[in-house]
Amino acid sequence: MIYFDDIVLNQPLVSRPFLVEKADAIAFAKEWDPQPFHIDETAAAQWPLGLTASGLHTIAIAVKLGNELSSEPVAVIAGLGWDEVRLKTPVKPGDTLVLHSWMEDKRPSQSKPDRGIVVTRIELRNQNNDIVLTYKITSMMLKNPAQK
Repeated sequence: MIYFDDIVLNQPLVSRPFLVEKADAIAFAKEWDPQPFHIDETAAAQWPLGLTASGLHTIAIAVKLGNELSSEPVAVIAGLGWDEVRLKTPVKPGDTLVLHSWMEDKRPSQSKPDRGIVVTRIELRNQNNDIVLTYKITSMMLKNPAQK
């Protein structure tokens, strides 16, 4: 188990590559964000950016890749909030995305001595190394009970 005490600040973590399949992007958008430029190739051809993946799908991919970064369970109790969410470059079917992550801040909880707060910075990049998504997420984690 990875606890709050184990977190090293500014240590980069990089995910596996993730290929954005056209059928998956369209299926996701049909369910969650049914805009013509996400679900219809003909309509999207008339749109300035063409067929693009939903921003919600892009965020979901980042969450998936982030959760895969550790082969060991992480002692996260809860997510406390997302900040500075930016969709910087459209994601297109056929793009290959890689997540870059690092913990940029941590502090012990003032009200719960068995816990700490960690702020993680996320960048999702495409095959051209263009940043497509950035955000910060704040999480509450358990401290290692063996290190009292």
